[in-house]
Amino acid sequence: MDVYEFIEKHEGRRARPYLCPAGANTIGVGWNMDANELPQDISHFLAQNGYVTDEMIDRMLEISVRQAVADCRVLFPNFDGIDDARRMALTDFVFQLGFRRARQFRKAIAAINTGRWEDAAKEMRDSAWFTQTPRRAQEVTDIIETGEL
Repeated sequence: MDVYEFIEKHEGRRARPYLCPAGANTIGVGWNMDANELPQDISHFLAQNGYVTDEMIDRMLEISVRQAVADCRVLFPNFDGIDDARRMALTDFVFQLGFRRARQFRKAIAAINTGRWEDAAKEMRDSAWFTQTPRRAQEVTDIIETGEL
């Protein structure tokens, strides 16, 4: 499973706008339309047709994952040196929360940046995020703790 499949498993895929559990207008694979302007051609197509195509969803997901990875590189300076499974879990975490909310996990970030994976998982489990999205958060924190999918 790659990072795109991992995120889509958690987010789902929808061609029409919907409200996510946090109340944000969302489309595709977790594209928050309140926080992120749609690419102009996609916005125009959506306005005309009321939905977006699979190709458009894939493109938005690529943009979103690229941003999440860039944000991970800021939060975790050794991100590219972390094993694949943990990089995927961290990308999913930052994708879901966004940079501003993810950076509030200061103790978890410090633990990740010093390779204390059990401590990082423990800190992440002790959060509103973990309570609000328990299935996803459990999977992500298990991977962070063990390094295994």
